[in-house]
Amino acid sequence: MDTTQLLKGVLDLAVLAALRDEDGYGYDILRRLRAAGLEDVGDASVYGTLRRLFAGGYLNSYVVPSIEGPHRKYYGLNTAGRAELQRSGKVWHGFASTMDDLLRERETA
Repeated sequence: MDTTQLLKGVLDLAVLAALRDEDGYGYDILRRLRAAGLEDVGDASVYGTLRRLFAGGYLNSYVVPSIEGPHRKYYGLNTAGRAELQRSGKVWHGFASTMDDLLRERETA
């Protein structure tokens, strides 16, 4: 199964979840996702998702100056982002449960 296709459908949720406990900048979020097991996630996909979620009103952003390199743009969940994470998480759990049931039925048949 091509996990990149699955990832496209859940990347918004994955990024929101990665920001649940701590703000982060693009590469940091990418690193969190990969460390969680989403090794196939692409840099451009994460940066595009951050821009889309910010434009959709789910994230706040701020810039942190750096003396060692370029300034970093941090993102964090706002109230709308936390609500979307909760809503999308419920949808995901329902979908995953349905798929688990379908697969379990196939395996025992």
